[in-house]
Amino acid sequence: MPHEIAWGEIYIPPLIIVIAISYIACSFIFYVAIKLGAHKYIASPAIAELSLFIICCGLISKYIPIF
Repeated sequence: MPHEIAWGEIYIPPLIIVIAISYIACSFIFYVAIKLGAHKYIASPAIAELSLFIICCGLISKYIPIF
């Protein structure tokens, strides 16, 4: 059973850690995609970034159990 991570007197749920890592990974991937010129082929960047964020959350939660 997964449990909270104790940092001093603050308990951090694993889902927050997954979300933070996913946001950082998603931002990096989108930054690289923009530098490579892939933004020309994306019709809606906001939806594409949200989709990439959800995919990153799913992949990272495989390694950090949240439930």
